[in-house]
Amino acid sequence: MNWKLIRIIDTYFGIPLLPLFPLVNKLRRQPPPASADEKRILLIKFWGIGNIFMILPAIQALRKAHPFAIIDFLTLESNRDALAAIDSVDNLVAINTDTVSLFITTWMRGVSLLKKNNYDIIIDFEQFAHFSALVSSQIGARELIGFRTRSRSRNRLFSRSVPYDNTIHVTRSFFSLAIAAGASDTTSSPPGFRLPGLDEVRKRGRTLLVENGFQPDDVCVVIHIGTSDNFHERRWPPRRYAELADLLVEQFAVRVVFTGLPGESVHVREAVSQMRLESAAVDLCGQLDFAGYFALIAAADLVISADTSAVHIASAVDTPVVGLYGPNTPLLYGPWGAKGLAVYQGFDCSPCITNFNTKLNTCRHASGRGACMEAIEVADVFGVIRRQYLDPAAPFRLEKLDGR
Repeated sequence: MNWKLIRIIDTYFGIPLLPLFPLVNKLRRQPPPASADEKRILLIKFWGIGNIFMILPAIQALRKAHPFAIIDFLTLESNRDALAAIDSVDNLVAINTDTVSLFITTWMRGVSLLKKNNYDIIIDFEQFAHFSALVSSQIGARELIGFRTRSRSRNRLFSRSVPYDNTIHVTRSFFSLAIAAGASDTTSSPPGFRLPGLDEVRKRGRTLLVENGFQPDDVCVVIHIGTSDNFHERRWPPRRYAELADLLVEQFAVRVVFTGLPGESVHVREAVSQMRLESAAVDLCGQLDFAGYFALIAAADLVISADTSAVHIASAVDTPVVGLYGPNTPLLYGPWGAKGLAVYQGFDCSPCITNFNTKLNTCRHASGRGACMEAIEVADVFGVIRRQYLDPAAPFRLEKLDGR
């Protein structure tokens, strides 16, 4: 199923169903509250691998607040490998959207399975989707927690709703739901986060690099060109990635790994073919499973990416990352690790995809589609990278440049 079609259906058919579900909930008998060591929590997030990684600080906080609880996750089948790689939840149930029949079958099967768990808390991390709110209500819990988003009616299904704040980073918005579920409040939410098992993940990534011809002291820069099928206007032109890669190789002797989904290999091939120093590049586009890609990001010295999940994977594993933004705003979706930076021109019409228009808006710039990304010059990106990561006095100077 096309993701845009799914969101259109969610927007226009979800609203009429909302009033029916509170009536169903009133008729449903709730089991008695569980003891502290029997508590069960269900988290729901359907859209986006990047969002899954931005939820990780909230999951960590929930683990601390409810140390004996079982935490389950309901998501889309396309996110299964990502959740398996980070191993942060106890059980995973997935809905498959490949076809209409699979969608309906796996949805009904998942709801039937999860109902039996008698959840104490369900947290819906979707900002605008009606479907997740309906599913939360279908499954049922003593407490349903989710966002109250402007122009959406989904919050009427929740027992506790948190106002969605479109002026703070999404990691902090997700963390606010964890606070509503009992996590400790903090003025610096999300607090310091370190993914469990990260050293082992990095070790696998270094092995992967050696298998692809890297020496231990080579500086590895991962360049992720693609943006999946979600709003292609977020892409930066391949020729500019090629020019940027040449500058990095020429002036700082780095080696470059290009990545992307299998369907994005044409863009990667275009970039690599336009490099003057093509021998310093490795094309791994479409060749890695998610676990391998995750390990590569963790072992890289620097990641450069358009506005997509690579930014948030790098942020979660504390890999320096530069994100390129145009239709979306880094205020909400920029790098969130200590070593992350965003390049953003901030056109008057940006952002044009938001959580208030269900990210269905189209480019309206007078110069045509993707003008905001075209406005990002190679010199802009290279200058940021040089000053922040490569110069001798750079605040986040890459360790391998100093022989470490």
